[in-house]
Amino acid sequence: MIERAAVCLKTGGEHFLRIPRGNFRSRRALHSAFWSHGAGDINLPAWWLAFLQVPPLYGSPWSSEETATTASRAPPEGLGLGLLDFLYPKRTLAFIRKCVHGKPTAVRRQRRSQLLLQRCRAYTSAADGRGSVPLDQDKGGQEISADDPGEKEDVRSSSATPDEIECKVKLQTILHSTEHHTSRALWQAYQQLMETSLLLDPGDIVRFFELLSTSTQAFELERTMDLFNDVPQSRRRALHYKYAISAALKMQNLPSAMAMHREAASRIQGSFGSSIIFKYAVQKSKWRAAEAIWKDYWAHKQVYFGEADLWECIETLPVSEQIEKATNAVKNAIQRIEASSFDDAEPMRSLAISLVLRALNARGSEFSASLQFRMLELAQHIQQADLALFKAAVLQNLSVGYKHRAMASKLYRQIRNETNLVPDLELLKAMSESFSFSRDSQGMHEVLEDYRNHHGGLPEESYSPLMAQFARHGDYTTVDELFQEFIAKHGNQKIQDHARCLLFACFRRAEAERADSVLQSLRETYGYEPDLEVWNILLATYARIGDRDRTMALFQRLVESNILPDSSTYEILMGMFARRSDLEATGDLYERAASAGIQPSLRMVDSLVLALTSSDRFDEAYQLVEEALTTHFDEKPTSFAEQPNRTRMWNTLLSHCGINGRLDKVWDLQKRMREAQVPFDTNTYAALMLILCIKKMPGAALRIMNVVMPKAGARATALHYSVVMGGFLQTNEPQTVLRLGNEMLEKGISPTFSTNNTLLRTASRVDKQEDNQEMPEDHPFEARRAEQVLGQVLENLDPKELAPFGPVQRAQSNPANVAFYASYFPYMIYLYGKKQSYDRVVTMYDTYVSTAKQVQPGAGADPPVELLSALMIAHTNAGEHLETEKCWRLAWEKAKRIACKANAKTSQPGWVLQKYRFLLALPLTRYMQSLQETSRVDEIVSVVNSLQFAGYQLSVFNWNKYIQVLAQEGRSMPAFEYCEKQLMDGWPGWDRFGHHVRAKLKIKTQWNPKSWELGRPFPHYETFVHLARVYLDIKGLPYGTSRALLQDLERVAPRAMEGVLKMPNLDDEIQNRLLRRD
Repeated sequence: MIERAAVCLKTGGEHFLRIPRGNFRSRRALHSAFWSHGAGDINLPAWWLAFLQVPPLYGSPWSSEETATTASRAPPEGLGLGLLDFLYPKRTLAFIRKCVHGKPTAVRRQRRSQLLLQRCRAYTSAADGRGSVPLDQDKGGQEISADDPGEKEDVRSSSATPDEIECKVKLQTILHSTEHHTSRALWQAYQQLMETSLLLDPGDIVRFFELLSTSTQAFELERTMDLFNDVPQSRRRALHYKYAISAALKMQNLPSAMAMHREAASRIQGSFGSSIIFKYAVQKSKWRAAEAIWKDYWAHKQVYFGEADLWECIETLPVSEQIEKATNAVKNAIQRIEASSFDDAEPMRSLAISLVLRALNARGSEFSASLQFRMLELAQHIQQADLALFKAAVLQNLSVGYKHRAMASKLYRQIRNETNLVPDLELLKAMSESFSFSRDSQGMHEVLEDYRNHHGGLPEESYSPLMAQFARHGDYTTVDELFQEFIAKHGNQKIQDHARCLLFACFRRAEAERADSVLQSLRETYGYEPDLEVWNILLATYARIGDRDRTMALFQRLVESNILPDSSTYEILMGMFARRSDLEATGDLYERAASAGIQPSLRMVDSLVLALTSSDRFDEAYQLVEEALTTHFDEKPTSFAEQPNRTRMWNTLLSHCGINGRLDKVWDLQKRMREAQVPFDTNTYAALMLILCIKKMPGAALRIMNVVMPKAGARATALHYSVVMGGFLQTNEPQTVLRLGNEMLEKGISPTFSTNNTLLRTASRVDKQEDNQEMPEDHPFEARRAEQVLGQVLENLDPKELAPFGPVQRAQSNPANVAFYASYFPYMIYLYGKKQSYDRVVTMYDTYVSTAKQVQPGAGADPPVELLSALMIAHTNAGEHLETEKCWRLAWEKAKRIACKANAKTSQPGWVLQKYRFLLALPLTRYMQSLQETSRVDEIVSVVNSLQFAGYQLSVFNWNKYIQVLAQEGRSMPAFEYCEKQLMDGWPGWDRFGHHVRAKLKIKTQWNPKSWELGRPFPHYETFVHLARVYLDIKGLPYGTSRALLQDLERVAPRAMEGVLKMPNLDDEIQNRLLRRD
């Protein structure tokens, strides 16, 4: 029965106390007489010992009177220990004596250890279980004084038995072992040591705390607290408090943690967990506790605290959480102030402001700018506007990236509006860099104004950086103003740096003439001699405007001087010829650089790839790009070019494949970029968006800009908006285009001539729709909205918009310095010329001339080819054929300068560059119309032959117009022959179009007049009708003549003849006019 009762008690107790189950076996050397002792069942579990303890016959085990004498705690005489001493081994008897004669704290410690120690053997007796200070057995049981820890430790060490030492060594081995040991084994070893007369060393105690702190289980946390309580108060150190406070907080026991913190603060120095409990109080919004710790912090700062101790854990929180908690603290402080006096709430107010400042000083992590601004607004309710708070908020926004630059600018301008706040030099420097990055010219001037108003002007060391930033924006006027100001104050000691800034501003504005004059002025005034970097900036300026002759002349001057060209010099020249698609000249410069001992660079390879793709040699370009992946390049940074990377050449391949309709190759290239770990940049996304817009999928391109790019950390620019807006314009969605234009302005993105051109065309499309619906047919057309857009653009026209690096959409034949103002007028002149509003054509051309003289002196006498083509439309429709002839001659001469290969002669065939082979396609159509109306068909044939000799190519529209002219003039054989050779390769056949009623409409939809070089080469419907008229005329000839001519046509142009014979018979205006003559 006893055995069964013991088992039941053990099972029920484990279920009640949740003691972890497990197998533990111990072997004890008991006296042989023990087995006949009737003290109870030896298998009773440890927890049952607590219930079997008899009431004490003397004293109280929980007495707090630690000064009581040993005699007062001794058992009654005659009772002894209440045990049969001969039944117990020596170690067991020593353990019992320690429990009986110990202090109440030792009793509690031993009882906890017995409860936690798993499956210990329990003994019952008349003893009350009180612990006592261990006795020195070698000194006849003399008690060790509890007031002298050193003496106690010495006595214990001297009285330790080999078994006790072995027990301590075992625990130390587990503590310092690198092998994995269970916490159960560690705690059991500790309990065994507690049965001895030995104490843990201070280092072992710290190590014990470290091991226990790695767990978050409740019983482990309780063990940490038990270990802390086992350590006498006089021996508790800062680390002990730190681990104990941490454990208490993990158990959500804030009062206990606060009590330990107060105890530590009253007796020791150092880091004892203040930051841990402070972080907990802030996270849980326990503001009373946080305020108490805050008060202790300031009351004992000079003695016990260091500032890092209190804040080190707060600073580990995410920035977003710090802002949230600081906001809650400010709200609590506001409530305190409203509920009591300001002085009573001062500690909480001070705490809240400090939390706000700490949250704002966090850097480099994402957070909500709106929540940060809300926190600052609330903070102003408990403290006046403070520069430290606003400055920290500005710098925090700038540390995140471009997403928060708008908020940084807003806060900076709020500082400027506060009369009692003065921006310091650090803030002004940071904001100047931010405004420079975002191209905020107004912000840059605000910074300069603050320098002058609050700091008496710029510091000497700030001139060069600020001039460089204004130069990057293309603000030449401000750069020159700062230069003159520096010369007046400090002399010309930094003439080299300032000369670079002046010329770099000219480069960004694409003003080569001004760059020449600036350099000449510096030479004459200050005796300045340019170094290689200045030569390269001047070369880059001429190369940017495409002036090949002057660029090469300048390069020749550099070669003849004592300054040797470097890799940047050849990169500039190769880039210019690559943009012209002059592969031969680009390759020659590459070889010349190699012969001069200059190593290839990434920019050189970029130029070769661009030249190859422009010359339709894609496979060679792709092979070169693959080789560049495994080639090491030593790059030299330059101020006049983008930082080199391998992404740019991949973007060139993507754009080439997309424009040529090779979508399968586009996806292959994209996949290869990911495999080769080539990062995507903003131009990569622009290329992909352009491909989608060409395929009339602007919605997908918009998703890339609004969803994909933000996730990748890429910033949308005016180029991306220009691409998407152009796509929606192509799909006839003008309202979407206007909405995107407003969105771009709201985001602070400055428009470029690409976006302005798209808005101009959108406005004109709306004007045409309104004109067709509301105005009578004889009413003169007026593009009111388009002219309003044009007026706003011309009013804000400034070469500074050319400053950004990177590709922009521009007219094909125009350099940057002409395209940014001239690209608006061709479409407007074309629009008015087509609508026969000739007065408006003259007005638009006069506006162009005056604008050109204002922006680029001397450019008004040399209009671009696109503008000449638009004028030819107007003159031809007005019957002014002499003016049309003049425009054609101007276009021909201008095309020679633009399209001629390097070192080529126009008297030899094939001198036209591949890129410009369709340059004269637009004006040619109007010129042929003018020549036909003046019965000069022979000149049309001569002009076409001259174009082909030079290397120009006729567009699909040109060939159809030319064949129609030949057919109308009765030149049947060349008409059919050209149709067969130039157009029938792309002819799908009449069956492709289905029912003959829809044939006319469908054949027109497959011709894209906006991409002459890309359009499918097939005859237009009008061309077949004109050829059919020729066929009918031949059929009307005498039989023999007719048969011979038709046989020749069948032999020379079989597919064209088949198309004419199978053409559906439609009742429309052109067939009735040409084929059904009376």
